[in-house]
Amino acid sequence: MLSDRYYPRSFTILVIVAMGVLIVPLASGLINVVHVLQGVVDTQRQFTRNSLAITREVRQIVESVSQLQRAAGQYHLLQDAEFGSALRMRFNELQAQLTHLDTQLVDAPSHATLAALQMRSRALYRQVQPVSFLDSARFHALGPDFDALHAAARTLLTQGDTAVQRELKTLEATVQTTRQRLILLALALIPLTLLLAAVFSWLINRPIKQLKASIQQLGRADLSPLPAISGPQDIVELGREIDWLRQRLQALEEQKLRFLRHVSHELKTPLASLREGVALLDDELAGSLNARQRSIVTIMDGSSRDLQKRIEDLIRYGSLVRDATLSPRAPLQMLADALDSVLARHRLALDTRRIEVDTQLDAPMLHADRGQLETVLDNLLSNAIKFSPEEGRILIRSELSAGATLLDVCDLSGGIPQAERSRVFEPFFQGARQPDSAVKGSGLGLSIVHETLLAAGGQVEIVDSPPWTTCFRTTWPLPQ
Repeated sequence: MLSDRYYPRSFTILVIVAMGVLIVPLASGLINVVHVLQGVVDTQRQFTRNSLAITREVRQIVESVSQLQRAAGQYHLLQDAEFGSALRMRFNELQAQLTHLDTQLVDAPSHATLAALQMRSRALYRQVQPVSFLDSARFHALGPDFDALHAAARTLLTQGDTAVQRELKTLEATVQTTRQRLILLALALIPLTLLLAAVFSWLINRPIKQLKASIQQLGRADLSPLPAISGPQDIVELGREIDWLRQRLQALEEQKLRFLRHVSHELKTPLASLREGVALLDDELAGSLNARQRSIVTIMDGSSRDLQKRIEDLIRYGSLVRDATLSPRAPLQMLADALDSVLARHRLALDTRRIEVDTQLDAPMLHADRGQLETVLDNLLSNAIKFSPEEGRILIRSELSAGATLLDVCDLSGGIPQAERSRVFEPFFQGARQPDSAVKGSGLGLSIVHETLLAAGGQVEIVDSPPWTTCFRTTWPLPQ
């Protein structure tokens, strides 16, 4: 179990730390990308500058060779000394260009051609330098030397273009390598970021899930000790508050059950005396009764029986809530026998209101405790009789379904409003639709059914089953 010391004190700080840690690899990757791209841009800029300079200077050399030949022709053919300075200037320009280009060329063939061009230009200049004039024949005899100088310049131009193409290929290879490097960087950062996100998501969701489990446990009315909450200090404090709420609910539940036990037992003693007195009056041990007195005794007897049933409901509900444990092995019961016993107790009410009971026992056997089964049937049938109209019908049916026995009790009472369906199993809940002729009940009958089914490992729910307007379905699990 992860210790709380690995968590910060605040949940907000944990979220901020998570965001910061997730930003670190992304930011480092972005900085690296910017650095690499800046290097590629600098390399490309330097390549463009060098290639343009080399191409421009080589073309200037080709032009300077032509200008040198033209200046030499003007000086010697025109025999004009004023062109001597122009000849010297053209030669010096050519030499300066060759010297400057020598620092920019890096390949051996270009250096060799440049050296040959320098040697040929100097040798030719020694013959045409402005010291003495050459006649036309001697000057034209130097034509092959000028042609060789032009050829060397054109060769240098070709080699310069080749060098630029070679540098361009090198730059393309660098760009390709950089792209592969960036792809590898992205492939490394994505799983790293996802891993960090998963770790911090787990760290953030873990205490939230623990809180959710604790709240769900309280929602199931399970007041057993809650598991400890681990996480930031404020979440741990919230878990302690939830546990305090559990303890408070547990104390209130114990007070409620204690109150139910005390009230029910305190009422049983005077009720027993009242029942005994009514029985003595009914037996006329205190003297004979006239018709009016006997009707009063009959009313008192009925009211005392109704009060006794409500007290028994309170006792039964309190015992079910206090000891809602699953029976280890439910015995096999004949459903018809239990149903006959329950119907016999309600025969008077059924006959008085002329209500018919239909049975469809497709599953005649049911695994349940006899007392639990009769308690469920008794309360559901009592509820159906109470809300059914005069000369109504009640259906009791059973069937097997998916490892359980379904037992339905349906009637034509008009149905339960959708807004009340989630509350009908709450203790003491009274619906808005109450029959006028019926004595107001305690609101514990369906709660007893719910608690009994929980103790048996089953459940009870309201289902729609036309033409029946109200249908309670109980699920009794089969033994494993």
